[in-house]
Parts: sequence; structure tokens; C-alpha cells
Amino acid sequence: LVYFIKNETKDEYFDFNTLSDTEVEMKLRDLAGKQGFITFVAKEAGNVIAFISGEVRECFLPISKVKKVGYISSAYVLPGYRNQHVLKNLEGLMLEYFRSQGLSYAELNVMTKNITGKRAWESLGYKTFREQMRKGI
Repeated sequence: LVYFIKNETKDEYFDFNTLSDTEVEMKLRDLAGKQGFITFVAKEAGNVIAFISGEVRECFLPISKVKKVGYISSAYVLPGYRNQHVLKNLEGLMLEYFRSQGLSYAELNVMTKNITGKRAWESLGYKTFREQMRKGI
């Protein structure tokens, strides 16, 4: 799935060397052992068609009454499975996990050029509350 993201976004952050299945599996296993980090996967006929990953994070504003938030770090649905409530179902599982951790907010970032992703998250009720910028140096 990460190769689909790389090809869709054309963003330089997704400029990486091809990884073997073993390397990908090792990286996923490292993430799976991380405290507060969770991934949900949707499959069809034994093949992964979508995923969502999230974690518990400190609120970006240390003086806020909100101390921890749920952060959706990544999500992807293969194009042929979009508009079929796959993301909505995965997001529901993630929100259930966040609530079980005593959290009241879920946050995420969407890449500016990812219009499809932005529309999908907005359809699930997410609203822009801050923007992140970058500059090459």
C-alpha cells in the first residue's frame, strides 16, 4: 500500500528505496510493539485493501487542558475500494480504541496535494484547525 501512496502523492517524503517484503515486515513489527500504537487492516480474499494506524500523543500545546489526543498517523484505501465505507469502518475502530484510552479528540494530517484524502476525512467530520508548513533547506 505504501507504494500506492508514493505513486499517488508524488511527495518527496515518499521518495524511498524499494524495500523487500522482509524489510517491510520488520518495520511493521517494530511499530506493532510500540506502546500506544495500533493498526487496523481491512482485507478481501486474504489481501490487504486498506489500513489505518494511530497512536496516543501528547497534545501539541503543553498548556492545554487537553493532555493527550488520538493521532491517526496514516491511512489508505486502495482506489477500487473507495466510497464503500471502508475508511469509515476503520476510523470507527480507531475512534473506539482512542475512547478506550480516555481520549476526547482525534487528530491527523493530510498532505496538501491529497485532495481525495482531504475530502474523505472531511466527510467523516474532521475539520482543519491548524496547518503545517515545510521548506527545503
